[in-house]
Amino acid sequence: MFKNIICPISSEKVNSHVSRLTVFIQVVILIYFLITLQPIYLYLVTIDCAMRAIGKNRYSLLNNIASYLIKLLGTTPKLTDKAPKVFASRLGFICGLAGSICIALNLSTATIIIIGMWTALAILDSVFDFCVGCLIYNYLVFPFYNNK
Repeated sequence: MFKNIICPISSEKVNSHVSRLTVFIQVVILIYFLITLQPIYLYLVTIDCAMRAIGKNRYSLLNNIASYLIKLLGTTPKLTDKAPKVFASRLGFICGLAGSICIALNLSTATIIIIGMWTALAILDSVFDFCVGCLIYNYLVFPFYNNK
């Protein structure tokens, strides 16, 4: 079933280890947010996702921390297509923005649901290297883009 999934593609490559560690750090912060409901942690991750969503990884604090840690570990880079990572960051930014609006409006339950879902998707990406964004792209974006 998943062998025929179409993902956005680009000629640019990123280090998969850095990308997955960045998302894992994001997961840790989001879990802390879900426990404390302190908005600053949600805002931090949302802004960081925005930087990655527009392709400005060099301005992403979490990406810079992950890059530094991967460099310290001396892990051999594993290059992967940048486009699916950018698309996933855009979906994360949308979740973060929606959660930020809900927390600002004191809608705690809605915030927990949105950020809980985002956290679950990020865990799938960072721990299991399973990109739900590719499924979303394949079934909700590509059919409309392909028809133009």
